[in-house]
Parts: sequence; structure tokens; C-alpha cells
Amino acid sequence: MKDRKNKAAVGRKRTARKTGGVNFRMVGALLRKGREERRSMFKAGQFDLLGFLLRVLLAGAIVALFVVFFGRFVGVYAAIKTAGKPDLVSRSNELLTILYSAIFLGMVVGGVGQLGRELFTADDMKLYSAMPINARTLFVARLLSIYRGQLVIALVAFTTVNATFAWRVNVTATFWLLSFGSCFLIPLITIGIAAVIVPLFQVVKRFLKERYILMFIVLTALLGVAIWLYSIILSGVKQLLLGDSLKYFFNEKIMRGIGKACSFLYPARFLADIMTGVRPLQSWLGLIGVAVAGIALSMIIIRSILTRSLQARNQGSSAAAFRNSVIKGKGSKFAALLKKEFLHIFRTPSYMFSYFSVALIMPLMVYFCMDVGASLVVNLVGLDCELELAIFLTILFGALTNVFCATNISRDGEMFYAVKAMPIGYKTVFLSKIVLCLIVTAISQVASAVTLCAAGMVGIADAAFIGLVGLLFSFANIAVATRYDFNHAKFSTEDDGEIKESSGTVSIVIVVGLLFSFLVGGLVFVLKILGQLRSFEIGYLTYVLAGGIALLAVALANFYLFFRLRKKYYEFSGGGI
Repeated sequence: MKDRKNKAAVGRKRTARKTGGVNFRMVGALLRKGREERRSMFKAGQFDLLGFLLRVLLAGAIVALFVVFFGRFVGVYAAIKTAGKPDLVSRSNELLTILYSAIFLGMVVGGVGQLGRELFTADDMKLYSAMPINARTLFVARLLSIYRGQLVIALVAFTTVNATFAWRVNVTATFWLLSFGSCFLIPLITIGIAAVIVPLFQVVKRFLKERYILMFIVLTALLGVAIWLYSIILSGVKQLLLGDSLKYFFNEKIMRGIGKACSFLYPARFLADIMTGVRPLQSWLGLIGVAVAGIALSMIIIRSILTRSLQARNQGSSAAAFRNSVIKGKGSKFAALLKKEFLHIFRTPSYMFSYFSVALIMPLMVYFCMDVGASLVVNLVGLDCELELAIFLTILFGALTNVFCATNISRDGEMFYAVKAMPIGYKTVFLSKIVLCLIVTAISQVASAVTLCAAGMVGIADAAFIGLVGLLFSFANIAVATRYDFNHAKFSTEDDGEIKESSGTVSIVIVVGLLFSFLVGGLVFVLKILGQLRSFEIGYLTYVLAGGIALLAVALANFYLFFRLRKKYYEFSGGGI
């Protein structure tokens, strides 16, 4: 029996030597471990069913909207003539090149994030660094895990684009075969590009790590650019809904520019050429060459990064993150807690982005949606409902902006017990959290109202009313979210206490905010339309309904916040996961 085991061990060692030191049995075990961990997230009591349903509905809505509007745009774009003649092959090639480039870009960005998580921040890296696992084995397992994630994205994205394109343009069976087969090749390219970017990305992250103001500016600027691009897409959607006048925008000069730009969009251009039958052999060779280069780059760079990451986990770091500060004098307890809340958010990049940056950009979101929505309502319905639409958008984006207050208690982690043990009243603790949220949301709401007024979309009095209603609903949202999070607090087990996954509380806050926005905004909007269609004025009803419901929401939220709060606060001992 011993001899048989020894022979088996020797055989495994020989196999490992033949395959470059990779133990494929261990690779399979590591992949199964990751699969079981993902499956365990669906267990009862740990699975956020509401959040999962929201993500599925959101993804489904995005895909459905893309199919409808892109399908219509394909027809408009394919009909564009150059030199007075139609050219379906060129138009199809240009359109697919641009869309494939966007998918490539999204997959590269996702690949950078996935590489960063798998190689630098994954919890199991601490365990692997101390276990007798061959570095090459771990490298192959990580690479396969990343490839699997990229493959899923490629299958969904390319299938959606190609199916929508085929819906409007006649294609052959070869098109579908190439569409499916290319999805297995594309991740090799995007992983290779992401592997080149990751080291630079980590350098930038380390540089910005303690430069909080600069990080805030960079994150906010990036979000602003994303919102601006979103506004361009909304404008295009508006043109499609109002008619096919969009095709007149694409004159000879613009079409020449698009064709020239597409000629440089490699490797997406290779794939578009293959799908449209343009230079298939040359395009296949180019795409395969880029894929091989991607494999080589990813193997070299990721292996190097993985080795350094394991070494860093073993060595650890004892450097202090901040300099010691001196207490200058006695101050207010409330002011100290308020400062603590602000610094905790500002010094955590994910918190800073999801609250401060999003709140600062909210006025732009309201403005762009208002600009498109108001003109659509006027052209499609023939009625002026700008005030009602502004109320709806303000409440909607205010609710989405205030989602971060759903972690007002949970993000404190073990620090919550330290504050609870201090001679500080429970109202002071809770009000410090709520007041900080109110300060941020007040700035955001006032800026939204001023933006709408400055753009001439609403008058001064209406802008003041919109800001007040938005602020009242924001308070109700913050108060309810804070108390609900306190009742269902789950503290992070991470060393830094950061909450990296959304909880059921966040999902509930989103749903409640959406329901309120559609209830109030939809109600006043529908009543305004019915009033104008039946030729009777109900202008004041908008103020009465929106203002009355806002005041009622504040009263109910305040009651919910403080109901038996003192007893529960001093009996609180939960928060563990």
C-alpha cells in the first residue's frame, strides 16, 4: 500500500515537472473552492434576494432598451449614403467596429478591476501565501478564474449586439458561428491589455491612497465625464424617438471622419471585418496574433505581479497610515462625532465615491434628464409638465444618491462599540450621522434646484419648492435607512472594517426610494396631464400633494427613527456576521 502511494506521489511530481511545475489537480481544487464560495452566497440568511432581483431587473431593462433603440438606429445608420450611394457593408463595418470597441473597453476596465481583486485584495491570498501551493499552480488557477469572468461578459455583450444587428440586417449562418466562437478568443486579448494596465493602476492607487483631496477630484471628474457621455446617449435616444432626423446629422464630412477613426480602432476592427466578410484572412491572422500577444503578456505580467503580491502578504506592513495628531482643547461631542463621520467617509475611496462624488454630480444628472424628458413630454404628449417632471427627477436621484446612508451604522464596525461605551447620549450619536448626510444632500438638492432655475426650466419659486421637497424626502430617506441599518447591522470582518458588498438594507432603501419617487412624481405628473386634457387648472394641487406627502414622510420617518431607540441602543450587542 505504501509503495503504491509513493509511486502515485512520484507520478504526480513527474507530471508537474512535465507541465512546468503546474499541479492541475490543485488547479481544479482551487477553481472548485471559488465556485463553492460563490454558491454559498446564495444560502438563506446570507443572500440578498431583493438586491439580486434589482440587479437582474436593471440588467434586463438595459438590454431591452439597448435592443429597441440600437435596432432602430441600425436602420437609420444603414440607410446613410456616401457620394450619393448606399453602402451597407461599410455602414455595418463602422457600426460594429464602434460597438466592439466599446465592449473591448468595458471588458478591459472590468479586467483591471478583476485582476486587482484576484491578485491584491482577495482574502484567500493571505492563506495561499502560507500554504504549500506551487506559485505556477496558483497563477494558472487565478488566470483561469479571470478568463471565466471575462468569457461571461463577452458572451452576454457580443451576443446582445450581434443579435440586435442581425435583427435589422440579413446575415448568414456563418455570422452566428463567428459570433459565438469569437467570444472565446476576445478574453485573451482583454486580459492581456488589462495585465499591462494593472501595474500602472496600482501605482496610481498607491499615489492617491493618502492624497484624499486629489483622489476626490479625480473620482468626481471621472464620474462627471461618464454623466456627460450619458447625456450624449440620451440626446441620441431623444432624436430617435422624435423621428429619423438623426440621419441628416451624418453628412459627408462626418462620415469620412467616422470611417477614418474606425480604421484605427484595432483589435475591434479585426473582429468587425471578420463579421462583415471584409479581408477575412488578414483579419483572422491579426486577431489571432493579438490574442497570442495577449496570452504572452498576461502570463509574464500576472505571474510577476502574483509573486510580488504573495511576498507582500507574507511581509506585511507596520507603517502608520496617519501622523499622530494633538488634541488642542476641549470641544463639542457632537462636533467630534460629525468630524469622525466625515473623515471616515473621506478617507475610504469607495465611500467617498459612492456618497460625496455622486452627491456632487447629482445636479448634472437631474439637468440632463430634465433637458431630454421635458422636450419628449412636450413633443409626444403636447403638454407642459416641467414642474412635475422636476419633482419626480429630484426625488428619484435624491433617493439613489442617499443610498449610502444605508450603512450609517454598519460601516462603523467595531468602532460603534467604542463610541457606545463613551459618555455620549444615543441621540448625539445618531444625529451626528444624520446631520452629516443632510449637509451633503442639502448641498446637492440646492445645487439641483439652482441649476434647473438657471437653465430656465423652472421659475425661482418653483425651484425653491423643488429644493425643499427634495430635502424633506431626503431626510425621511436618511432617517429610515439609519434606523433600519441599526436594527439589522452587519459589521465587516475585514481588517479595515470597510463594507465591500452591498447588504439587504441597501436594496430595501433603493426600493423604498424608487417607490416614493414614482408615487409622488408619478401622481402629480398624471394629475397634471389629466387636468390639462380636461381643461381645468390644478396647478396648486401639485404643491399640495408633493408638499403634504413630503411632510407626512418626515413625520413618519422621525417616529420610526426614535421609536424605542434608547432602549435598543443600550441593549445593542449585535453587528457580527
